[in-house]
Amino acid sequence: MSHIDSNEIRARIRQLRRERGLTLLAFEKLSGGRIRAVVLGAYERGDREMSLKKVIEIAEVFEVELAHLTTPSSARSDEPGLNSRHIYDLRALQALETSVQREVLAKYIARIAHQRGDWAGEIISLRRDDIDALSRVIDGEEINFRDWVVASGILLTKR
Repeated sequence: MSHIDSNEIRARIRQLRRERGLTLLAFEKLSGGRIRAVVLGAYERGDREMSLKKVIEIAEVFEVELAHLTTPSSARSDEPGLNSRHIYDLRALQALETSVQREVLAKYIARIAHQRGDWAGEIISLRRDDIDALSRVIDGEEINFRDWVVASGILLTKR
């Protein structure tokens, strides 16, 4: 699996801000003061590291999917061995113990459901781009996103 370089995320944030005609100060105002102009400037220049929480906040302020900021330009949808979509059991997700992975996935799903106007409530389907984006932000030395959703019982499979 290819991973996005943090410099690519920084460049996308700056590009998105400039495309929207926002100064750093205008972005700070748009964020309601959650992300200060000086901090965003430091993120864009690489003078300061961004946490996953901040990347999610920035995506929310821009009203874009997390995948827009985190999917590598080299990523292809023809990667072998991966399903084109996942279907998640939202009841099982809510029943999991609190963890970073659970919170990131729950927040991501909530944004997608809101954008789709899709609050049927018990299951949700995520497209491959969403799965790839979540893998990039959740995968680490101790956890593999795809293995985690299977082991946690939230990924529904066809029988």
